[in-house]
Amino acid sequence: MQTAIVETFQSTMNKCFATVVEDILGRTVKEEIFLLLSRNGIRTSEIASRFDDVVGVLTSAFGDGARVLVFKTVTELYKKYSQQAGFNFGESLRDQITLLRERVTTDLLKPKTLS
Repeated sequence: MQTAIVETFQSTMNKCFATVVEDILGRTVKEEIFLLLSRNGIRTSEIASRFDDVVGVLTSAFGDGARVLVFKTVTELYKKYSQQAGFNFGESLRDQITLLRERVTTDLLKPKTLS
């Protein structure tokens, strides 16, 4: 059961990332970002499990502007799990993801349906 919960969490995070990128930058840029990630050995299905690598690739490509995509992805993820995103832009987003993942697995939280 734990495995299914973690897989759901990762799938939800992957979808949140794709949605945020498309909402902010558009479909064409989203496709280019996925190609960039792919050229760096990160498949679309691995975004959540390799999020530190994703952040590194995005930071190399966009500089500090990548933090906006990361922040919006994490806040969207919290929203999908009906949790308060009680953190600020400058805080460690990695820690926030870890905290939410632990809460999801211990409390058996389920995400709201993604649109």
